[in-house]
Amino acid sequence: MTTNRTLAEQLDGPRFDGLPAGIDALSDEHKQVLADALRQARRRQAAALQESADSALSHIPFFIRPAVRKAVGL
Repeated sequence: MTTNRTLAEQLDGPRFDGLPAGIDALSDEHKQVLADALRQARRRQAAALQESADSALSHIPFFIRPAVRKAVGL
């Protein structure tokens, strides 16, 4: 089932060992709602992390920012 795989990948990473019993007991509709909520939360988290990184870089002198970005993988 696509929803189960999507949820399992979001919860467990790339391997698919199945969903925890409590989540597996949910209806397909509720599993999809949960998968969408997790996806949105991860997007918000990524945006917040990017904003934090940009804010932290504002304290670095402008001329060395590219080197710092490269060193930290931004």
